[in-house]
Amino acid sequence: MTLWAFLGVALIILLAGRQVAFYGDVLAGKTGLGRTFMGLFLVGVTTSLPELFNVTSAVLQDLPEIAVGNLLGATMVNFLLLTLLDALHPRPLTARASQEHALSLGLLIVLLAILGLGLVLDRGSGRLGMFTLALLPFYFFALWLSFRYARRFPRDEQVEAEAYEGFTLAGALVRYLVGALFLVGAAVLLPGLAERLAQETGLGEAWVGTFLVALVTTLPEATVTMAAARLGAVDLALGNALGSGMFNSFLFFYADLLAPGPLGREVGEGHLVSVLILLAMSGAVLVGLMYQSLRKLWVLAYDSWAILGLYLLAAWLSLGR
Repeated sequence: MTLWAFLGVALIILLAGRQVAFYGDVLAGKTGLGRTFMGLFLVGVTTSLPELFNVTSAVLQDLPEIAVGNLLGATMVNFLLLTLLDALHPRPLTARASQEHALSLGLLIVLLAILGLGLVLDRGSGRLGMFTLALLPFYFFALWLSFRYARRFPRDEQVEAEAYEGFTLAGALVRYLVGALFLVGAAVLLPGLAERLAQETGLGEAWVGTFLVALVTTLPEATVTMAAARLGAVDLALGNALGSGMFNSFLFFYADLLAPGPLGREVGEGHLVSVLILLAMSGAVLVGLMYQSLRKLWVLAYDSWAILGLYLLAAWLSLGR
């Protein structure tokens, strides 16, 4: 019964997430923000709304392992989705993407490093850890820096304007809010169901949070990735994945703010393994992006094989905790 309830919530998140992501894109076009900035932040944040509300619910229900595991696991799944996008095209993903994403990867690596330091060192008796607190200003610095960088490479927005010609700003906003409402309601139910699944299956809260809950809450990102594959919008998909990862790192600060004490003190050090895996994934994408090899090994590029191998390694190590 718990599994069916979990799958039902997953379906709601999928449908509502698609609506939120689509109308978030419409709002970006109508407000003139542009797809470059929209892919990295607006759609990235929008499709990460399940993580936001799931983390809120998990922390308030005193489930810190699921909260932290979901944030890290969701970012892993975002990288894993890039391998799917790579497999659907004969040319490697990183050979088709713009090298402008190197800045976003660098900023994500710094955010992940700060998060990892917070997990290890922020174990004192204070309300917030020093490194966790640093996530707040650095995330907004990354937002500002990326916006300034994007302005160096102006895009022709005519295609976007024509694509959304039949939508009004007010209508798009209403539909966006309706989708977000369903998304919130479904995400609030997720931590409790995950805790029951952990107890019934014996897998443990950390594994369920890092992989099962993370897989469900990244379904909106999956729909964006598949849509991007059909449209050939590689930069939109990659920007969405990196933007979601940066926002998820920032949410660690938010979760720490809600918790009664530093999260580093409440969760096991095993989550540091997930942070290290994410740093390696970011490095693999960065290498592929800068080298831009045109060759593949079977259906995946070499950097995509590295991401897939790292994800499987993380799953295996997590089961052994």
